[in-house]
Amino acid sequence: MSANGENRVTIFLVEEDDETRRPLVRNLRGDGYHVIIALDEEDALERVGGGGVSADLVLVNLVGKSAEEALVTGRRIRVHAKCDGHTPVVIVADKYGEDVEGTEANVGGNDWVLYLGEEPNQLRNLLARLLHRNGGR
Repeated sequence: MSANGENRVTIFLVEEDDETRRPLVRNLRGDGYHVIIALDEEDALERVGGGGVSADLVLVNLVGKSAEEALVTGRRIRVHAKCDGHTPVVIVADKYGEDVEGTEANVGGNDWVLYLGEEPNQLRNLLARLLHRNGGR
């Protein structure tokens, strides 16, 4: 529980790029999330091995991988972590066409692919919605 008596929501973040990871973690923590960080898929699976990690959402951004490849990683993490099958997996797509830029897609169950666009709060809004919070800051 946090100081204000509410449970802190935990996000398990897989982000390989240092320059992206630092501000992303800072923003997530600024929004009140507890963030567990893994540097890549191998690190993530090592951290969650044995079910020792519990997360409310798995957020994956793997540079150079397709959304489908990253989704496989996210699902694998969810299975090995102390997560139920309803724990959302959000993939920040690295490669996509202009036609999907700025959108998000539910790709089955509680699995989402985010195609970043110009809206600076796009990720924040999706996380708030999936985690049943009242809209970011």
